Amino acid sequence: MALLAPSDYYVLLEIFLFLAVAQLIHSAVRKIGFPEIVADLLAGMVIGSYAIGGVFDQATGTHLFEINAGVLLFADFSVVILLFSAGLGGGFTSLRRAGWPAVGVAIGGDLLSFGISFLVFSRFYPLDAALFIAVATAATSAVAAASLLKSTKVGHTPGGELFMNASAIDDVVALVMLSVVLAILSGTTDPLRLTGSVVTSVVAWIVLLLVAVVLVPRVFRLKPLREIETAPFTILFILIAVVLALGFSPVIGAFIAGLAVAESLVADRTREITAVLVAVFGSLFFIVVGAEFEIDQLLDPTLVVLAVVLTGLAIAGKLVGVFPFARRRLDPPRAAWAVAIGMVPRGEIGLIVGAIGYTTGVLTQQMLGEIVVMAILTTLIGSIAFPRFADALHDSRIRNGRPAARPPQGPSAAPEM
Repeated sequence: MALLAPSDYYVLLEIFLFLAVAQLIHSAVRKIGFPEIVADLLAGMVIGSYAIGGVFDQATGTHLFEINAGVLLFADFSVVILLFSAGLGGGFTSLRRAGWPAVGVAIGGDLLSFGISFLVFSRFYPLDAALFIAVATAATSAVAAASLLKSTKVGHTPGGELFMNASAIDDVVALVMLSVVLAILSGTTDPLRLTGSVVTSVVAWIVLLLVAVVLVPRVFRLKPLREIETAPFTILFILIAVVLALGFSPVIGAFIAGLAVAESLVADRTREITAVLVAVFGSLFFIVVGAEFEIDQLLDPTLVVLAVVLTGLAIAGKLVGVFPFARRRLDPPRAAWAVAIGMVPRGEIGLIVGAIGYTTGVLTQQMLGEIVVMAILTTLIGSIAFPRFADALHDSRIRNGRPAARPPQGPSAAPEM
């Protein structure tokens, strides 16, 4: 076995330190009811290379707290596990129950956030930069949604199912919007070609979902495969490879894999294994996002003002765009507000969009900073506000009168999302 280079040891040590800090923080914040996501973000900002971690690195002459490709790779693994767990929570059955209202929630929140952000920021920045910034405000963080449902234990309620499924569809909508923006910036303005790009993306996602939901449960009817505990994770890795080949985000493949496995005979066992993985690795993504934030950017008044404006537009777009669709589906009204507030946090997709814009030269460092601050602020605000409304989801019901779903009881019950 080849020896690791010193830099590789630093990567592993940094990840282990982040994970250890997360466990210590969670033990403390659970006692006071403070949102775990917020604690993870703040912890990352404090111990990252732009704060205490940077001071330590300078004092010791090391690069221990530097966010590099290895750390980001493990953070992506954290995202995959969280979204796989989210899909396992309800399965395709819950997605089907959510139906068109979940699609309406996703599209309404995304389009309104995109529209108002573009209209405002096109007055400050060039058209191409304003388009990227607007797309970055569109997508709700599905990872944040999964973590919020896990911490508040409302994932098996009708409102919780609508929230989680809308968050997953939301990512698809945002990625389709990104593909349209990239097509426009590449010079493709033909409406037929743009429409074809959108239709191709949507159809590919739907086909992949249906094929997975049909085939995966049948695969696990075979006893030899059913007895292999790691087989569901093989399905997860295969689906992620497929969606990456199709140009989608890996979070979509992870969620689809969870939905499919949840309909199989190995669902309960897989939930138990995944719950352990989430408990250990689920916080890493949020700590890394916090650690990536350059705190000294807050000294730039222009960046701060524009980031606050962008945050306000992002929040307003979700609340106004989501509530009407959620309200048509849910009673009482407070449950619909809970869904709207839960959709406020931005995260992985917005940051990915910002990174693409920055690497292609469309966005400046300041513009990217505004997106990062917006993602952090919306996650902080949404994560603090959601638990105040989450109790309404325990009493939520579909407006045709179906009573609220209750989590299954007993030792084999699926973990709450």
